[in-house]
Amino acid sequence: MPLTRRWIRVAGLTAVLGLSASGCVQNESSLFVQGVLALEEGDCSTTADPGADLLANGIMDRLLTDRYMGALLVGNQMVPRGSADQIRTETARVSLRGAEVRLSNTSGDNLREFSVDGTGFVDAASGTTPGYGVLFATLIPSPDGLEADVIATVKVFGRTLGGREMESGELAFPIQICRGCLISFPLDAIDDNTGLCRRAADAAIDEPCVIGQDSPVDCRLCQNVDECVDPNR
Repeated sequence: MPLTRRWIRVAGLTAVLGLSASGCVQNESSLFVQGVLALEEGDCSTTADPGADLLANGIMDRLLTDRYMGALLVGNQMVPRGSADQIRTETARVSLRGAEVRLSNTSGDNLREFSVDGTGFVDAASGTTPGYGVLFATLIPSPDGLEADVIATVKVFGRTLGGREMESGELAFPIQICRGCLISFPLDAIDDNTGLCRRAADAAIDEPCVIGQDSPVDCRLCQNVDECVDPNR
């Protein structure tokens, strides 16, 4: 059984995931997905900042989790329309509503397509500088039937405050699916007598933001999985 994930905090928004479909007008130049954000260590937060760290690829350990979730950095290049002098409200801000995902193998064969709901908000551009927001989206809902390396092609959709439906261009994000590759066996975690991983003690053990995704997992944190016990598995 997959291990329970910790809650992930997002600066300025909360993400809610589910399944749905969308029908938006594509506007690649106005709304775009810049990349998948790396979660900040410690508080596991993300910041809607183009200077934040982006992942070059994802890693999903199917022994420890049954899905892969990405924090999408979304940009908005629409110029502000509001005017205090003319008592005109701002309509170029975008309320994000979800994402469409297509999974393919490295040969380009289509494996799966689906949509996910989500919440997020992107401000209008400031001059030539885009506004940014974050949308959490499930990029792999289940590893069943997928190969070791997949490409998740994702685009987001939403609606401006002026009621205009928006859809971004696509981002291609490679994800490696493995079995046990993220389990780590620190020297102080190995029992000298048995050669096996010790049970978690009172000592603090660094826990990744999402167990089974992108970051190593100390073997003492996943004792309910057989492969977490024996380093010579």
